[in-house]
Amino acid sequence: MEEGSLSPSLERLEITLQQLIRRIHEKMDILMAQGVTGRQFFVMKRIHERGKMTVSEVANELNVSLSAITALTDRLFKTGLIKRDRDEKDRRLVWLTMTPQGEKTLQDCGANRQEVFRKYLGDLTQEDLTSLVNICDKILASLKKEQ
Repeated sequence: MEEGSLSPSLERLEITLQQLIRRIHEKMDILMAQGVTGRQFFVMKRIHERGKMTVSEVANELNVSLSAITALTDRLFKTGLIKRDRDEKDRRLVWLTMTPQGEKTLQDCGANRQEVFRKYLGDLTQEDLTSLVNICDKILASLKKEQ
């Protein structure tokens, strides 16, 4: 495709993606359990997947500043969704793990997020959904190459 004919499509895609992402995020924020934000959900999900993590590991994996993750995990700790445990061999290390309340909240949030996707993407055919996932994977791969 020539560059000139690509521009209108890219402009339309930008507008469409902005609207789509904003509206889906609005719906997900409404359905998040116990006031958990989207960022908190992803931090909790990552800790759950790994079992335990340090604040630095979370920041590195999510490509967020250490200070931002520290503030975010402080809120999760204060609400009882994660706990902090000092490493027995190296007391400087603090491990973040999920609490039972955090696991339940994560499960509820995940179910609510899936419901939003089912509601708004449920009308797509399996072929369309597969194409959408493949396109997103290609874009993500390009973004990862830059890092």
